[in-house]
Amino acid sequence: GTGVVREKDFIIKKFENKDWNKEWEKTIEPVNIKNKIIITPSWKKDTITDTENKIIIEIDPKMSFGTGHNETTQIMLEMMIENLEITDKKILDFGSGTGVLAIAAQKLGADKIVAIDNDDDAVENAKEYFEINHTTDIKLLKSELKELNDSGFDVILANIIRTVILENLSDMNFKLNSNGKLFLSGILKIEDKDISDALHENGFEILKKYYKSEWIGIYAIKIEQDSSN
Repeated sequence: GTGVVREKDFIIKKFENKDWNKEWEKTIEPVNIKNKIIITPSWKKDTITDTENKIIIEIDPKMSFGTGHNETTQIMLEMMIENLEITDKKILDFGSGTGVLAIAAQKLGADKIVAIDNDDDAVENAKEYFEINHTTDIKLLKSELKELNDSGFDVILANIIRTVILENLSDMNFKLNSNGKLFLSGILKIEDKDISDALHENGFEILKKYYKSEWIGIYAIKIEQDSSN
């Protein structure tokens, strides 16, 4: 009775036939983004009744980011829906993870989409989701941004961590068309000033910020540089 826990006090209980994965799956609900995009796991797809004028994206939550249940993914999709005249545009999804943003861009009417990630598993994952969502004409590459010999993008989508954003801002500027748009998330509120300052230093103007719990999204535009500088 001294309150000391001894090893023999632990009992391993065997739970009857509970598939914990199945139990967890039941808790995952479809996510509705601004009544325009619904992200659903495959096992809940049939439960969505109101599909009129909605984009349905099927992603099964796994380890990688971007299931739609992730707040930064939701911020990115909200920014895209609100600010993106995307029809016929050329889009780069940088750090694409599951590929959910690239899929959304295609279903919102983008013309050419390139999705890059430097992680093998992410690329495999995205490939699978592009097939499931019938968006296989997205060009998917395992690549760093600076290795990518494609440019002239109208929009760059980047839901990535602060350090990767900071390392790549000048390259993002270079890869964008004049007046190209940049949508960023993966940023914590406490990193706001860091990122905002770096955006200004790298030739971007911030148009709007989005907040969701401790996360932030930034919508910025490439400023035309005066060539006489």
